[in-house]
Amino acid sequence: MGRSEILPPPIQAQARQDLDVDIDFELIDGIEGLQRAVTRPDSFDVYHQWHTIDLIWTARAVQAIDLDRITHGAEIKAMASVGSGRALATVFDKLFLQKDGKLGHTPSNRISMLPSIHGVDAFGYLRSIREPQDQQSESWGWLLDSRWHGRSAITAHPVLGIIEAALAVEAAEGVVFEDIGNLSIEEIDHVADLLIRKKKIGHFRGTWINYEDAARLMQRGGVVVQSMLWPALTRLKGQGLPVCIATPREGSRGWHADLCISAAADGDVLEAAYAYLNWWHGGWPSACLARQGYYATFPDRVRRHLAPEEWAYWYEGRPAEKPLCDPFGQVCIAPGETREGGAHMERMSTVRVWNTFMDEHTYLVRRWKEFLDA
Repeated sequence: MGRSEILPPPIQAQARQDLDVDIDFELIDGIEGLQRAVTRPDSFDVYHQWHTIDLIWTARAVQAIDLDRITHGAEIKAMASVGSGRALATVFDKLFLQKDGKLGHTPSNRISMLPSIHGVDAFGYLRSIREPQDQQSESWGWLLDSRWHGRSAITAHPVLGIIEAALAVEAAEGVVFEDIGNLSIEEIDHVADLLIRKKKIGHFRGTWINYEDAARLMQRGGVVVQSMLWPALTRLKGQGLPVCIATPREGSRGWHADLCISAAADGDVLEAAYAYLNWWHGGWPSACLARQGYYATFPDRVRRHLAPEEWAYWYEGRPAEKPLCDPFGQVCIAPGETREGGAHMERMSTVRVWNTFMDEHTYLVRRWKEFLDA
C-alpha cells in the first residue's frame, strides 16, 4: 500500500518481474492510507509510509524490522552512528526501537521503518509570470499574491497543505509562527480563516490530491502558480510547458518515505515482505524514482542504475548533457537544462520544515475540511 508517485507502474512491473512473489499494489493518495494502516493492519502487508510513523507505531499497526534480515542493515546502523546529516536527521530520530519499547535515534538491531527515499518540495510556477528583469527571490507568498487571483492552486492534503499555507501566510503577512511544523489552535485558525476568505472570493482555481491532479491544473490552463510535487513537474516539462519549481527564500518542505511491515504479517507473508524490502534497498527502485526528482537514502547503490548523465543532473545539479527521461521513458529534461536548487545536499539544506503530524491534527483536519468545503 502506498501513494501513486511512490509506486508508479514501472516500479510495480519490475517488482513482479524480480521477485518470486505474487504482489498486489494498492495506491491510496491523501489521508486514506494512514486511516487504513491504523484501523486495518490486517488489510496490508507492506506500507510505504509517508511521515506517519508516530501514529502507526503508537497504534501498533506495524512491527519492528529486524536488521539482521535486511541485506544492507549494517549500513543503516553505521550511518546513524556517525551522524545522518540534515537530510536524514528526522528519519533517524524515530528509527530505532529502544530498550523501553519507544522509538529513538540510538542505534539498535530493530527499526520501525526501512528508510528508502526523501526529498524537498516547494511550489511550481510558469516561467512567464516572472519577468526577465525581475530579481525578486521566489517566495511562498506567491501562492496568496493578488497578482495571480484565480490562477493559484494548493494541495488538498491537510498535513502538507497546512504547512505550505502557513509558509505562505508568514511570507504574505509578515507574521512569525512559533513552530511552523506544530501550529497551535490559534495559529491553525489564523491560516484557515485566511484561506477560507481567499477561496470565497475566487483566489484559488482548484486543489489537488495527487501529482496527476496537480499536473492537470496547469495542463488545462489557468493555473500559473501552485504547490507541486516533483513528479508533476517532470510530467509538465515532458509536455513542453515552461514550468519550474521554486527555491523559496523562506525555505522548503522536506519529506521522507519509508517501508513498514504490518503487525499482522507472519509466516510466508512475512518472508515475502522482507524480500520486498530488500529489493527496494537494492537500488533499482530508487533509481527509477530519481528520474522524477527523488533521492535515495543510500545514493551509492542507486548510482550504478543510472546513466552518468542522469546522475550528474539529478544528484549533482549539473546541466543535462542529453535528453533525460522520466520513469515512464518519456523525455522530460532538455539538454543544457539545470535542476532547480542545485545538487542533492544543496537542495536538502533548504529544508525549513519536515512533513509532520501536528499535536492538534484532529482540529487541523476539521478546519481544513471547512476550507475545502467553502
